[in-house]
Amino acid sequence: MQPSYVHHVRQQVSAYGDTRSYTYLREAGRELTEETVTYRELDRDARSVAAWLAARPESAEPVVLLYLDGMAFLRAFLGCLYAGVIAVPAPVPHDERSTQRVAAVIADSGARLVLTTSNVQPLVADATTALVVSTDSVLGDPGAWRMPDIDSGTIAFLQYTSGSTGTPKGVVVTHGNLMHNEAAITAIGFEDGATGVSWIPQFHDMGLIGSLLGSIYGGGNLVFMSPTTFLKRPVRWLQTIDKYRATFTAAPNFAYELIARRITDEQLAGLDLSTLEVALCGAEPVRERTIAAVAERFAQAGWRPRAFLPAYGLAEVTLLATAGPIDAAPVLIDREHDVRLVGCGQAARGLDIRIVDPHTRRETPEGAVGEIWIRGESVAAGYWNRPEETRETFDAHIGTEGPFLRTGDLGLLRDGELFVTGRLKDLLIINARNLYPQDIEELVGELHPALTAGVAVSVDAGGRERLVLVQGVKTALLRGTTFAELTSIIKIAVARGFDVPAPNVVLVESRSVHRTTSGKVQRSSMRTAFLEHRIGSVLHEDLEPALSRSLTV
Repeated sequence: MQPSYVHHVRQQVSAYGDTRSYTYLREAGRELTEETVTYRELDRDARSVAAWLAARPESAEPVVLLYLDGMAFLRAFLGCLYAGVIAVPAPVPHDERSTQRVAAVIADSGARLVLTTSNVQPLVADATTALVVSTDSVLGDPGAWRMPDIDSGTIAFLQYTSGSTGTPKGVVVTHGNLMHNEAAITAIGFEDGATGVSWIPQFHDMGLIGSLLGSIYGGGNLVFMSPTTFLKRPVRWLQTIDKYRATFTAAPNFAYELIARRITDEQLAGLDLSTLEVALCGAEPVRERTIAAVAERFAQAGWRPRAFLPAYGLAEVTLLATAGPIDAAPVLIDREHDVRLVGCGQAARGLDIRIVDPHTRRETPEGAVGEIWIRGESVAAGYWNRPEETRETFDAHIGTEGPFLRTGDLGLLRDGELFVTGRLKDLLIINARNLYPQDIEELVGELHPALTAGVAVSVDAGGRERLVLVQGVKTALLRGTTFAELTSIIKIAVARGFDVPAPNVVLVESRSVHRTTSGKVQRSSMRTAFLEHRIGSVLHEDLEPALSRSLTV
């Protein structure tokens, strides 16, 4: 078997122990303070946690990590890997819904031990009967640490999926999966000695694998902050790129839209973004308008348009599936309804991507839409304790070729470039025509400043499928527009834009639109809530008689 990720990290510590580092930016009022640790210091702390874990009987099962932010999570995560313990990163619960999700993750993983910090410990107590320990006081002897019996086939961690289309499942990521995917990520331009900037959540695969673990894998420096720090003042992301002369960063599409909209002229005046070589964009559909808006807005700050790097990935393939090439203009193709698709690059190194008819399981012709299937060493080992779902998702074949991962995503290949069109489970069939919900949601989101995230779903009523739009509204931005007028604007725009009957519309407060921990809207969950009359904070609704119901609020 090949060496583990831990073996590789130890080599990086030996080579760059005192010259490469991680820097965490913590809020102190409107200022940010630095906490910096070198590779060598991080290695020492990881060995300390690992030595402590080695003496705990609970570590025979996966260990759940619940941390708000900062170096504490990174120390604990690497400590688990150093001990040969299966790590399970998860978000800290903040309300009833997130507490239920964390409780489900703990129960599904079979964890008997939860690691956290003293300030989070009280928030976790009600979510589990497992032993909850603060690593503030975990002081194992780093000198007592011994390399565990691990290799590329050993499970490194469980990456619980976001749950955008169903119940979160634990993706089993081995050390070999991690090593292969990190090599693919490094190959797209994260050069040895480069500096990256990140604010993506550490429990999210893009934040964990693409930033925290990828930095030391490639021998780079990382400056990172919490998502809250970024969302409070988005300019901090750009100021950090400027201050540390960063060459790469990564974020979902919404974050690039946010900075293009929120950064003021005054904030922009002093920025220098000319060092940025790669601005990876993934985790949700990449929009042409976003690429154009960012390039135009930040041109005077030295933003290089070709730094924008659309990519596609998912937890089941560890992280990265397609990207690049760097320093190339994004590839665009036209689709119906005046929608242009942005290419997400070509298959990452060592991966084989096919487009397959999900019903016949035969490859589609060049340029035809089908389900995206992937095979290669980055493809994870399956779902934790879910053998039937693992077989269905990870053991697909095209004739005698396989196994392939069935991603559940729809897309097409053109000259090797992947274009993602939507989720198979989310596809809407209205009047015998296929529609993608994100196209409808994007059009509606541009109609009025008060319209925030929404979900488009189809519901069978009266013997046919009917389009339903549950749309978030920020009432403070209505500017005199009534709910009835807003609804009328939406119905007319969707009917004309997509040549379908006017949709059924439910306006709700923004917080009532279900999202995953990574910010994606949960269409399946919202559809269920609509059918069961459980949508909270309804402001207004305009429904056909077959769907009519009284307001829930």
